[in-house]
Amino acid sequence: MSTPESMTSPTLVTRYGAPKRRLDRRGRRLLVVVALVLAVAATALVALVVNRPTISSKDVGFDVRDPSSIVVDVDVVVPEGQRGRCGVQALDERFTVVGYTEIDVTGTDDGGSAHRVPMRTTSLAVNGGVNRCWPLP
Repeated sequence: MSTPESMTSPTLVTRYGAPKRRLDRRGRRLLVVVALVLAVAATALVALVVNRPTISSKDVGFDVRDPSSIVVDVDVVVPEGQRGRCGVQALDERFTVVGYTEIDVTGTDDGGSAHRVPMRTTSLAVNGGVNRCWPLP
C-alpha cells in the first residue's frame, strides 16, 4: 500500500506520527478465525457451567436450646452420584453469625435428604439455616 508523498513529509510525520498500516487480507482472515474459535470455546464453557446439576437446600426450621446452642433442620437435594458440602449458620438479632458448621451431603436416588444440625453458638441465636452449598470433587 503506497501513501501520497504529502502524507509522509517529515513535518507531518513529526506532528501526527507515521500513517498506520492496515491489515492485509490474510491478517483479517486470521483475526476472524481466532475470534470464531474463542467464541465457540466461550459458548462451550458457558454450556458446561449452566447445565451442571446443582445442589439445592431448603431451611425447614430451628430450635434455640439455650444461649449457647441451636439445632437447625434443613432439607438438601443433591443429584444422584454427586457429593457436596453445605455451610449451616446461626444468626443473632443483628444478623451477625454466632454459629457456623459444615455438613457433608451425598446424592440419593430419591434426590433429597433431611438433616438435623446441632451447633454451638457464641451468643443467643434467633435464626438458623443454610448459608450455601457447593459440590465436592
